[in-house]
Amino acid sequence: MNARLLTSVLAATLAATALGGCSSLVPGTAKPESAPSAGTAEPAGMCARSNEPRMCQEWSATTPKTGHDLLRTAEQDPLAAAQMLCSALPADVLDRFLGTGHYRVIAGSADSPTCTISSDDNKKNADDKYEPVLEVEIFLSARESLGRDLSILRSRPDTAAMVTELSLSGKPVMRVGNPEDANGRGRDKEELSVAVLGDKNQPGALRIRQNLRPPRGSKVDAPVDRSRLDSMRDPLVNELLKVLFP
Repeated sequence: MNARLLTSVLAATLAATALGGCSSLVPGTAKPESAPSAGTAEPAGMCARSNEPRMCQEWSATTPKTGHDLLRTAEQDPLAAAQMLCSALPADVLDRFLGTGHYRVIAGSADSPTCTISSDDNKKNADDKYEPVLEVEIFLSARESLGRDLSILRSRPDTAAMVTELSLSGKPVMRVGNPEDANGRGRDKEELSVAVLGDKNQPGALRIRQNLRPPRGSKVDAPVDRSRLDSMRDPLVNELLKVLFP
């Protein structure tokens, strides 16, 4: 199994214990169909563009709950929570990060649906070449705590070095990654888990993975301009936290 196709957290804990929710973060590869940036799902169906259309549900704009109410929804109705996560940011804000033409779907199984937002892989630059693709995957775990994650990962010699801690919007954040995730070749990613209630020992972790992959038609290990991912990471997370866990 190629661990690069899974989150680093999941890859680490498959050998130890599962971190709830992380298994839902499965990267999708958009198909070459353009789509307008819009406030509701297109009738034609955005799931047709996902890597696994059979494990996909259409996004439907849903007013998000916040704080403890959102955590309760994630526990009781994961699909509704995923729709809320995908609806947290309006199209114009996502345009700033992903460009026009982005689209949203709910990927993964019924037990762990994940909001997936992708830029338009059909878009070309001024040189008439396809642009790299940015993807954002968001999952809210109501049961797991950042403290538990950190304890598991730091207890293992093969994963301890992957973990760093930071703070965004005043909340504890765990970053998990290895050099391959940030080498500017092939699929690069930033994977963060946020203690949404401000205490890493309290249950409630917002998992946000941001992927950057080479343009359509490129080799899987083609160079990518990582600066786009670096410049997007913290501002996007801050925007999500401002809406969902103010």
